Amino acid sequence: LGTSAGFVENAEAVTGVKKLSDGTVEVTPASVKALAKVGGAVLLGDVNGVPAALVKTGANKYTALDLRCTHAHVPVKISSDGFYCDPQRGGHGSRFTKTGAVNHGPAQSSLGKLTVTPQAAGKKLIIS
Repeated sequence: LGTSAGFVENAEAVTGVKKLSDGTVEVTPASVKALAKVGGAVLLGDVNGVPAALVKTGANKYTALDLRCTHAHVPVKISSDGFYCDPQRGGHGSRFTKTGAVNHGPAQSSLGKLTVTPQAAGKKLIIS
């Protein structure tokens, strides 16, 4: 999950990501360059008040992650190997893999997951 262009995109700057009136987010993966490859991710902003990212985990498989550290409860940021709970942002240095599993503590639990619901034969995803 690199931080270089093409691997991570911010939803505010991406076509194919739309915040819906009910607080969910609609993603059209084919329109998001970062989701073209396994390991690519797009930051979704808030989904029903939760900071979130969508990660491509396989061919036509996606995981939506709650980006709040399970130890410090502050938003994690994307790093070269996944996600990082930055001490400069109130965290304690926990690291999580691209899929949200704990890679290095003090966190003991994986990042939470949001629901990904395919629509339009998988051409659109609703994140809730």
